[in-house]
Amino acid sequence: MKKDTLWRFARLLVVLLGIGILVYPSLSEYLSERNSSRVTSSYDDTVARTEQERLNQLLAQAQEYNRQLAGVSMGEAPLSDDDGNPITPESYWDLLNVDSSTGIMGYIELPRLNTTIPIYHGTSEAVLQVGVGHLQNTSLPVGGESTHAALSGHRGLPTRSLFTDLDKMEIGDTFYITVLGQTLCYTVDQIVTVLPHEMNALAIEEGRDYVTLITCTPYGVNSHRLLVRGHRVPYMPEAEAQAMETQKPGWFQSLPMQYRHLLIGLGIVLVIVVLRILIGVLLRRFRKGRKRKHEK
Repeated sequence: MKKDTLWRFARLLVVLLGIGILVYPSLSEYLSERNSSRVTSSYDDTVARTEQERLNQLLAQAQEYNRQLAGVSMGEAPLSDDDGNPITPESYWDLLNVDSSTGIMGYIELPRLNTTIPIYHGTSEAVLQVGVGHLQNTSLPVGGESTHAALSGHRGLPTRSLFTDLDKMEIGDTFYITVLGQTLCYTVDQIVTVLPHEMNALAIEEGRDYVTLITCTPYGVNSHRLLVRGHRVPYMPEAEAQAMETQKPGWFQSLPMQYRHLLIGLGIVLVIVVLRILIGVLLRRFRKGRKRKHEK
């Protein structure tokens, strides 16, 4: 009796473990999205409570930073020292910092990825685990002529999507950056894959207003960098609403990556099983046919 009870308990544990494995990606993604939503909503509330004079001051500081950056690195890759580390002035960490307790400079909305992600200063691992990082020594994402901001994000994290599906972006897609209560719209005009040290694609071009989104590629190998560049276009709220609908991913693409891999794996297994059954049926028919032929 005790042995039967232990077996039933073991089977129950296996079932619960299986359910937990299946539910975990969806649950973690849901919690991540809720957290990002709270963070961006808190940012919007903080901006709304901040005096306009203070917001204007923060914007002017960021624009001045961008002007100075364009003056020393026009047409060149982002500045770095001899070891390849970014040369960042100490004042950088205070720019666009409307709330020093969070360190958020804004957030990005990606209709194609069906996600909204906060943007933080720098690209430390701590930042990239929770959001998108602004690449130091590139323009701050406030727009303007002769600017080129670069935003980096992880892909394939078990608890967050972030830039996991950035490779699904297409030429003509739009994305939106909200900073200090202003929303900027960018249309994707270039998608390239480069080696990690090839930074010339992030150069500032005179008179142009660019933002480039960066992530590792191929997925799981991470030997190269995927660069998705957008150029500034006029922001129209009605166009954003339309983009959110037309660029929204299908049901399969909207699933957490783990579920997509599971479904693909199950599909492959199903195909193999069906093929084996068909081959078995054909072999049996072939053997029966030969047997009848010999009997005659």
